[in-house]
Order: sequence, then C-alpha cells, then structure tokens
Amino acid sequence: AALSLRKYGPIASAEQRQRYVDDFNAEFQEYRRLRALLDSVNSKFSSYSVQWKLLSPGSEEHEVRKETGVK
Repeated sequence: AALSLRKYGPIASAEQRQRYVDDFNAEFQEYRRLRALLDSVNSKFSSYSVQWKLLSPGSEEHEVRKETGVK
C-alpha cells in the first residue's frame, strides 16, 4: 500500500485521474489473469489430493506416486 501511495499522489487534474484509471484497469486485468491461473493450479492440486487419498497404501500406483513425489 505504501508503494502505491508514493506512486499515486493526490489527483490534480482530469488527465491525471484518467492515467490512474488506465493504470488500474491494466493492472486489474493482469491480476485477473494471474488469479485465474492460480485457481486452475489449485483445482489441479485439489483433484490430485482426492486421487491420492483414494489409492490403497502399498498398491503399485501408490508406490509409484510416492516415489515420484506426486501426491
């Protein structure tokens, strides 16, 4: 928050306000893109976790996944 306060001081003109709006919109789109990527990765990990819990300890697939670090 402190960084944004230094970068964005008080608005003194309509042009400055528009620059702030444009910066926000550009950064917000990047945030949304990254958030969607993180949601996708989290979903995959959740799915893997469920699959891991369904494996029987000692089974061949359980051992292979245990050795490769896939849980």
